[in-house]
Amino acid sequence: MKKLQGNKFILVVLVALLAISGLSIINSMEIAESPGPQPVLAVSSQSDVPLIEELISDSVKNALENNPNATSMAPLRKFPYPYNAMMAISSDIDDTTVEEFETYHQFLNTLEQTSHGSGLGLDIGDSAWLYVVNDSLTDLDKEGHKAEYSMAYFQGLNVNVRKDAEKIINYFKVGWIDSLHSFGDFSRNDRSVKFTRDLGAVAWKEMNDSGFKPKVWINHGSESNAQNFGAFNPKTLFKYQAGDDPKSPYYHTDLTMDNGIRYVWNSIGMSQFSYDNPLFPIKLRDGRQVWGFQRYTHDVVNGKYDWTWETHELHRQITEQRLKQLVQESKFSIVAQHLGKGSDGFPFNPIDIQALRLLKSYQDDGKVLVARTSRLLDYARAQKYLRYSSVQIEGKTYININSIEDSVLKPTTPTIDEIRGLTFYVDDPDKTYVLLNLTIIPKDQLQINGLDRSSKRSIGIKWYTPDFADYSQPLKKVTL
Repeated sequence: MKKLQGNKFILVVLVALLAISGLSIINSMEIAESPGPQPVLAVSSQSDVPLIEELISDSVKNALENNPNATSMAPLRKFPYPYNAMMAISSDIDDTTVEEFETYHQFLNTLEQTSHGSGLGLDIGDSAWLYVVNDSLTDLDKEGHKAEYSMAYFQGLNVNVRKDAEKIINYFKVGWIDSLHSFGDFSRNDRSVKFTRDLGAVAWKEMNDSGFKPKVWINHGSESNAQNFGAFNPKTLFKYQAGDDPKSPYYHTDLTMDNGIRYVWNSIGMSQFSYDNPLFPIKLRDGRQVWGFQRYTHDVVNGKYDWTWETHELHRQITEQRLKQLVQESKFSIVAQHLGKGSDGFPFNPIDIQALRLLKSYQDDGKVLVARTSRLLDYARAQKYLRYSSVQIEGKTYININSIEDSVLKPTTPTIDEIRGLTFYVDDPDKTYVLLNLTIIPKDQLQINGLDRSSKRSIGIKWYTPDFADYSQPLKKVTL
C-alpha cells in the first residue's frame, strides 16, 4: 500500500511539472524576442479574421473616443518591423506566354529547385490582359508564336471564347497576378483603335462574376490604346488618352473606378528610384479621383532616356548601392519591369539572377520587405492616412485604429488585411492592446518586437504569411 501511495505521489508531481513546463513554453512563445531582426508574419492572410469581443472598460473606450487624434503614446513606425524599406517589382505582361509566366514565377515566388537554382521565395505579383489584338509579327518565343498567343483572358476580341481565363483567375487568387495591364494589348502598327466601351463593360462583368478583381491598373502601350487614362494633356504624347473622357467612345473610368480600381500608373515613367511615399492624387476628366503611383522605369544618360525596364537590365535596376540607400533613407521603391518580354524562354541572365538574390538577402536580413505591388500600395496608403488614438490607463497602453482617411478615397474602417504591417512604438509592448474600431485584435495577429535601430520597442499587426507553394504545376484551383 505504501509503495502504491508513493507511486501515486510521484505521478502527481510529474504531471504538475509537465503542466508548469507547458505553461512556460506557451508563455515564452507569446512574448519571446529573437536576438536579431525577425519579419512580422501573419498566421492568416484572410480579411475575415474574427476580432475578439473582449470587454473593454467604459473608461478606456471613453478615453479613446474623446482623444481621437491622440497618437503620442504610440507613434507609428514607417515600415513593418524589422524592415526599414519596402520594394515591389511591378511587371507589365507584354509578350508573355503562359509557359513563360509559369517558368519565371516558379523561380521568383517558390523555393523549388529549378533549372536555374533554388527559387527565391519572394512576393512578386504580375499583371494580366483580357484582350490581345496586337498585329505585331515579332516572335514571342522559340516556337515562333506571335502576339495572339500572349497570355490573355479572352481569345482576341471574342468574349465568348475564354483563352487563359482559368489560369489568370487562379493566379490572381494566389497572388501571382495582382494588377490589370489596362484591358489589353490594343497596340497596332496600323494605329487603328480596336477598344470600345462595350469591351470594357463585358470585361468588368466577367471579372465580377469570376472573382478576378485587381485594384491596380497599369496603362499599356502606344496611341492605339485609347483606354489609357490619368495623364491626358493635349500638348504632349499623352493626348490620345481617352479612358476618362465622358465624351469619348472609349470612356470607361466610371465603370473602372466603381469596380474597385484604387491605384493607377498613368504612363509617366520616372528616373527616380525611391520615394517617401509613391502615391499621388490624380483628378480625372469625369470628376473622379484615383491614386496614381510612381514607378522607376529608366535612367537619364547624357540627357537621354535609357529605359531599364527589361529583364536583361535587372542588374542595372537593383544594385547594392541603391538598396543601401533605400534602407538608409527609409523609402519605398516600385521597380517597373517586363518580366516575360523576349523570346529566350527563361528571362534572367546570370547577372540578373545575382541581382535578384541580392534583393532576397536584403529581405532575409530584415532590411527591405519585398511585397507585391497591391500590398505595397495598400500599406503606403494606410501608413500615411491612418487615423488612430492611443491612451495609457493604469500602466497599460491602448491603441484604437479608427479609419483610413485620405484625400482621394472615401474614409473607411479598414479590414485586418488593410492594416497588416502597421507597427507602433510603445514603452511596453507586453502591456499594450491594439483595437480595430474598439474591438481587440487577437494576439495571434500581433507581433511584439525588440529594439530596432532607433533603440525603441514596438508592437504591430503581423504581415502576410509567406506563400512558397508552386501553383504552376499542376494547376490548383483556389477558392476565396
